[in-house]
Amino acid sequence: MAKNFLWDTDIVSYAGDEQSLHHSSVIWHLKKLSKTDKIYLSDLSIYEYKAGLYLLSDEERGRILKGFNEVMQHISILPLNPDKGGIIFGEIRGKYQKMTGISDNALKKHTVDMILASEAICQKMILVYNDKIYQKIA
Repeated sequence: MAKNFLWDTDIVSYAGDEQSLHHSSVIWHLKKLSKTDKIYLSDLSIYEYKAGLYLLSDEERGRILKGFNEVMQHISILPLNPDKGGIIFGEIRGKYQKMTGISDNALKKHTVDMILASEAICQKMILVYNDKIYQKIA
């Protein structure tokens, strides 16, 4: 049976950067997927990824962007589903804030991660990540 994977921004970053410490691990796992499995990246992750590129030098940005473009040839873009995903996001965000007591301001840095988790849930996808926040909201 085919599986659908939603990658968090850091995973596509590792896949596209041969100098990343996690590059070989991500590629190894990719090779283990069946031909019917599909990988998705949220359009929100693309914004997050490209924004991070502008913290790099021009040379490093070019190298990383080249790797990103190569990886994206094998990934489908998943648009956000605000009707279903928005409700799930609200539930996750509210429960996390009540559980941790985190302030609204501190919670903002986790917004993208919580939206991606919401999208994975509403689309019945497997979320692939390397952020500790996901372990806390699971």
